[in-house]
Amino acid sequence: MSSNPTSHFISLPDCRIVGNNGDITRGSLKLHYWEWKGHEPTILLCHATSFHGRCYDRIINEALHGYHVIALDFRGHGRSQQHPPPYSFPWLGEDVLHLIDVLNLSTTNLIGIGHSAGGYALTYAAAIAPKRLFQFLILLDPGIVSRSLYGIGDERQPVLEYILRRKNQWSSVEEMILRLETREPFSRWPKDTLRNYCTYALDENNTLQLSAEGEHSMYHSALQTKSNIYPVIEQSKFIHDIPIYIVRSSLPLIVGQFDTSPSEPDLVKSFKKGRDIFLENATHLFPMENPPLMINLVKKLLHENIRSYL
Repeated sequence: MSSNPTSHFISLPDCRIVGNNGDITRGSLKLHYWEWKGHEPTILLCHATSFHGRCYDRIINEALHGYHVIALDFRGHGRSQQHPPPYSFPWLGEDVLHLIDVLNLSTTNLIGIGHSAGGYALTYAAAIAPKRLFQFLILLDPGIVSRSLYGIGDERQPVLEYILRRKNQWSSVEEMILRLETREPFSRWPKDTLRNYCTYALDENNTLQLSAEGEHSMYHSALQTKSNIYPVIEQSKFIHDIPIYIVRSSLPLIVGQFDTSPSEPDLVKSFKKGRDIFLENATHLFPMENPPLMINLVKKLLHENIRSYL
């Protein structure tokens, strides 16, 4: 497997899209993904809100070396298509299911690794799929909150308003790196991870590809009634056949503070084959802050589950 992935665009038919007039219709959605060539099983990696598929390069190149890896840019993120708000968490799950179908990925040899919103999206896709979708799932602090929190995002949350004031325009990637490397949480990231984030977060005009309005919408969606995933999980015919590893960080959720864990502490109880892995002294962004921790954990879980491929 090359450490230099190839860039691909794909059009997904019949997706929910927001038009410039704000109307929600169905149409073609253009998504972007990065691909590392290798052998099966294929590993589909889905990123957290505000980030993109290249934030996890060190994990891919060291823990997943030799495997066929696809790292998706969600709609509105990275190089994928943008549209006006709203952005909906369930739509991300639908997009993942459509992507797997259009790429004709073998679901008998497919593993999902998802961080935050990426964990939600993989779970949602597995829950609505008409067959078993994954060999197993690794959910890194998934954005699946406690049942009681679904609904608070139906109203505008003042603690999220600062997102709309963030800096969108930069003079260069270097300016972005220099500014962020002294600010938490980015100051805790390895330099190569921060550089990858900044390099692929900006478009050719050095503008952040995820708009502030899009990011604001995403964080509200995470807490909206329509994003309540528990009934979808409970009604699913196939998700309970899938081993699901829930890797949780140690800081309990405080809405608006993104170092804290959004994951329901008892989420593991929602899955028949769930396993809870609790990380002491880890923040929500532990995959970026501590790649060696993630590399060792992912290698261990791969070894436990797909020994025939090693």
